[in-house]
Amino acid sequence: MTESGKAGPLEGLRVLDMTRAFGGPLTTMILAEMGSDVVKVEDPDEGDETRAWPPILDGGVSGYFASLNRGKRSLTLNLKHTEARRIALELVAWADVLVENFTPGVAARLELDYVTVANNNPRLIYCSISGFGQTGPYRELRGYDPTLQAMGGLMGLTGEKGGGPVKSMVPIADLSAASWSLNAILAALYQRERSGTGQYIDMSMLDVMVSMLTTVGTAYLNTGIVPARSGTENPARTPSAAFVCSDGAYVQTAPNQRQWPRFCRVLGAEALATDPRYVDNLMRIRNQEQLYATLRDIFRRRPCSDWLAALQAEGIPAAPILTLDRLFVDPQVMSRELILEYEDPQGAHIRGLNLPFKMTGATVGFRAPSPALGEHTQSILAQFGHSDHEIARLREEGAV
Repeated sequence: MTESGKAGPLEGLRVLDMTRAFGGPLTTMILAEMGSDVVKVEDPDEGDETRAWPPILDGGVSGYFASLNRGKRSLTLNLKHTEARRIALELVAWADVLVENFTPGVAARLELDYVTVANNNPRLIYCSISGFGQTGPYRELRGYDPTLQAMGGLMGLTGEKGGGPVKSMVPIADLSAASWSLNAILAALYQRERSGTGQYIDMSMLDVMVSMLTTVGTAYLNTGIVPARSGTENPARTPSAAFVCSDGAYVQTAPNQRQWPRFCRVLGAEALATDPRYVDNLMRIRNQEQLYATLRDIFRRRPCSDWLAALQAEGIPAAPILTLDRLFVDPQVMSRELILEYEDPQGAHIRGLNLPFKMTGATVGFRAPSPALGEHTQSILAQFGHSDHEIARLREEGAV
């Protein structure tokens, strides 16, 4: 329950998090901020490797780790140890949802794969996130965001005209895998309400990246034409691009056919609206080189703020290209309360990002900071009936 007095929409859901790095932890953090009780299992020696990734904040807190693991309880288990695996099975029996991102085959070697554990908990929803899925010739390859951006088609499309491929600095493959994993988990929970049984979810980051090609992929499949890189331009709509203004700032605009005459009027170029070369979108695409050259010249005559005010006043989509220093002071971002601030028990003042939606009947968002490594090991083991003496023995033997 949060300070608002409203429970999260997934209050009471129990989640076993056996993930690390990005995509898996983000999936389970969203579940936590929707109200789930999430127990994160980490190696006793180092924990999730992202605990050491920059930026390192006060108290040695990793900003990277903190951004993906809020609201969870941390339990350390050495899964190579027999007794640690026995404890893991106790947690599996407790959980509604298990999320793991081991390399395919590792869970089976640890005897924590779905086939093994579902016998003890048939209601369990078990989500495996991997680079290439549980089947196919690449199943045992490790999947990382940059390689999945490359293999999944995104980098083959992204970049300036005539230039090389460009990777998104935002980890699109990881983010998308988390989003789709969450969708699948929620769908499986809904189905369980009717069937009474759980199921296995095989989530492949490559599959996610390929599916995200949507209209671009469909266009290739039906025409055989590999699209050239087009920078900020949209090859299916003209004009739709970023234009540099007199002050060096950029405005991104994308008028539709209905808005095209008004767009030309704002630019003081009414003749373009009736020019046969630009009369509709298909003609503008066909003659885009000449049109873009003309538009670039026009936009360089006034500063970005002038163009934004004039275009938006006419209801024409136009936006500045914001760097992060400008984004996080933008009045719309501020009004939507997207920025979160809290104190970490280890001494760090952390600013983070809230979940990007609001609900009228439930509260989603921050519940607790990311946990210290093994912070909840003692209390979780006690919750499952392990005595202080036994926990001390397990620590001494290196099981926890």
